[in-house]
Order: sequence, then structure tokens, then C-alpha cells
Amino acid sequence: MNTRPTVLTENPRALTITWNDGRESSFLYLWLRDNCLQLRHASTNHRVAETSEIPDDVHPSSTRLDADGNVILTWAYDQHVSTFPAAWLRAHDYANGARHQAPVPKLWDAAIGDALPTASYPDIVTSLTDRASFLRGFVEHGVAVLRNVPGIPGTVLDVGRLFGELRSTSWGLVFDVISMEDANSVAYTNLPLVTHTDEGYRDPAPTVQLQHFIQADAQGGESTLVDGFRLADELRVQAPHHFDALSNTLLHFHIADATTEHRAMDSVISLRPDGSVKAIRYSNHSVLPFLLPPEHMEAFYDAYRAFGRMRESAEFQLRLKMGAGDLYMVDNHRVLHGRTGFSTGGARHLQSCYIERDELISRLTVLERSLSAEGPLR
Repeated sequence: MNTRPTVLTENPRALTITWNDGRESSFLYLWLRDNCLQLRHASTNHRVAETSEIPDDVHPSSTRLDADGNVILTWAYDQHVSTFPAAWLRAHDYANGARHQAPVPKLWDAAIGDALPTASYPDIVTSLTDRASFLRGFVEHGVAVLRNVPGIPGTVLDVGRLFGELRSTSWGLVFDVISMEDANSVAYTNLPLVTHTDEGYRDPAPTVQLQHFIQADAQGGESTLVDGFRLADELRVQAPHHFDALSNTLLHFHIADATTEHRAMDSVISLRPDGSVKAIRYSNHSVLPFLLPPEHMEAFYDAYRAFGRMRESAEFQLRLKMGAGDLYMVDNHRVLHGRTGFSTGGARHLQSCYIERDELISRLTVLERSLSAEGPLR
């Protein structure tokens, strides 16, 4: 059945639409004027009229339906005419539950197995279809692995540029992860590195990290990966008091050396207004002493330590043996990463860089749009 309006009823503040399937929808006049499709820029679809300048008593002088079922309003205060297609109104029927929904992530734990998004670097360079599939898997899972990446220093930047815009920090545009004397980070030793999100002391923290294994001959040094959203989901169900403590307590993160100093404040679990998890920030090595009311301190420690134990547990932690030519990328606002300890014998050389997630998603969206419109491009 072609769903269309049949009756328009003008109320003091809103327009009621009765549809041919029996539904009734109510739209505030203010909302209708604010979302007038004729007051959008033709190419950007952005508003060209200011919401704050709409009169408080905005209302139409007339309303009508045309032969195609479009709703047409003429506004009393300036005689502007707004035309709303039936399908558009139906899709935006907020009175009947239409809402903007955040994408639902695919949660995972140590049992992810073959579902881990994985591809060969030459394939995603030459095939746009393979690239789109790989990036879609990354966006959904927050992690992905590339094989057969040339073992040439600087190649991680080529991969980063393929997916997004590089972000430079005080570590540089690209940084080498090797063990060294007088290290200013545990990452530059051969010690185990517990799982964490990177750069917790930056505001904003980088969103996507790429790690390219140029040499990986040392014994040990498995990469450890944990879905922080999965941990948050488990806590919300099994220990809601811990979830509340981690999402409602601001922590202070800090780093300083001879040439730089950074500070940031955030909670371990950041939430959107709808209650869904937006980000994880867990960097135990860079968090400053908790400064909380005495009556909350022990309870917060219980929650913080519970999260810490979960991230290192075999149930949630994925371990990967990465070889030379392998690369993994993680959503740094979701996936915690680390490594097991490794021997001092044998070469181990990683190069890392950061890109930003918004640009990666933009490129994926445009790529999927082009593939859908034109068929697979190779």
C-alpha cells in the first residue's frame, strides 16, 4: 500500500496528520518550519535559516494536500511555502518513535576467531570492493588485521593515508616501537604491556592506531587485544554499580618529559545521552591518583580493579602472534591493546601512526555509495 496522508488537522501549536493506514502523526509548527526542505542549501543540505530567529508563535495561514500526497504549508508571518513529501514526513515521524540511532557495534571476546576482519594489503589496494569490506569490518568490530604489508619503514604511513588523515603528535607523525635504554614509556622496553587505550592524557585522544610489524623475530611478544565495549556491556549486566562508577567518575591523565606535558580528564566509560557506550579510556600507567570523596573511594577502586582484571582475563583477551609484514589497526576509543613480554634476543621493530576515525568512516561511506551506484569497481 502506498502510505500517504489523508487528513490534515490544524491545532494551536502543531499539525496532526492522519494517514491512510490509520496512523496519526503530530508535528510542531516550529519543527516543520525549522526543517523546511526549501530552506536547505541545494548541495550541502544544510540549513540556510537560523532556528533561533523563527517566531515563537509560528503557524501556517493555510495547509493542504496536493495530488501526490505532499503536505504544503503557507506560513502566516512571511507567506513562505514549505512542501513536505509524504515519505519524508513518515521517515521523520518523531511522535511515533523516529529517532537518530547510533550504529550498533559487533561486540567480541577471545572467541572471535575467523570473524576478526582480516585482509591482504595488496588486495585492498587494488580492489575497492575488498577495501570497503575490510573497512566495514573495522568500523563494526573496532579492530582489523592486514597481512602482506611491505616491510619497508614508513609503509604504515601509506596505509594510514589510504584509510584517513594522519594525525601528528609529540611522538611525531610516525613512531618506532623498539626497546631502548632510558625509555620514557614501557612500550619501549621488552616488558609485558598490559592492555590499554593510547594517549589517555590527550584531549581528544587519537581515534585509530595502526601498528606495522617490520621485524618480529623475538620470542614472545604476542599482541593482546580486548573489546572495551564488550567489557562495558558485561559490567552493565553483571555489576551495574561498577558500570555506574566507571561512567560517572572523572579521572585525570598526565604525561610529562623534558619537551612536552599533556593532561586530560575523562571517565573510563563515556556514554552518549541515550546511554550507549561512546568511548573507553583506560590507561592505568598514565592516570593520576584518584581524588574522590572518602565514602566513594573504595567502591570506585572495586569497579576500576574489576575492569582491569577483565581486560587481562582469557575470556575477553584475544592474543595474536604477529609476524613481519603484519599490521593491526584498532579503534583507540574502544579497543585496548598491549603485548606479552618478549626475549631480548631477536629483532623486534614496529612502526605506528594515528589516523582519525571520522575521516575513515567518511571514506568508507563514499566508497560504499559509489559501489552501490556503479557496481563493483576494481
